Amino acid sequence: MLVKEWMSKKVITIDASDTLSEAINTLKRNKIRRLPVLEDGKLVGIASDRDLKEAAPSKATSLDIWELHYLMSKIKVKDVMTRGPITIGPEETIEKAAIIMKDNVIGGLPVVDDNATVVGILTVQDIFGALISITGARISAHRVTVVIPDKSGAVKEVCDHMRKYNFKCISILTTHQGVEEGFRKVLIRFQTEDDQIDNILNTLKSKYSDVHYTKD
Repeated sequence: MLVKEWMSKKVITIDASDTLSEAINTLKRNKIRRLPVLEDGKLVGIASDRDLKEAAPSKATSLDIWELHYLMSKIKVKDVMTRGPITIGPEETIEKAAIIMKDNVIGGLPVVDDNATVVGILTVQDIFGALISITGARISAHRVTVVIPDKSGAVKEVCDHMRKYNFKCISILTTHQGVEEGFRKVLIRFQTEDDQIDNILNTLKSKYSDVHYTKD
């Protein structure tokens, strides 16, 4: 799954010389949380709603409305933006994007091509969308988790046991999180006839010691 398949291609940007007022109004008008900042058409920064709120005068200010507008017209986006934002290319994977966002505690990545031109933006919501898609979470299914040896062919063995009972796989995910070394946990979402569930579970429990079942 590539970034270009999940990013928002309609990117709303702002110029570095635009004012704080313009930036805040652009965020509100488009109901977004971050703006890539351009200078001569090239990405030079990113302005988040947090950056703009911190730069804006407090609501408790003693300034009158005219003084407030004057002050905000003097503050430029380039004065409050985060310079040198972390970016990602459209051909990179969603997994890599998720790692970058998690490790850097950020909610979005401008997507730039080889010419440093902004071609999209990828947000946490897009990552959620990719996760829902890859897991088939919107498809009603049975769900079984099994702890298996961490060896070649172990996942196939689980599926072979289930395939005997008209098993249709929706998705398979595995993790080493929360299991002993030398093992892995496999999560399988699947469909089958209801009268086959007991057969599948009994077969798996006869082969593996840690089997858990739920249904959407």
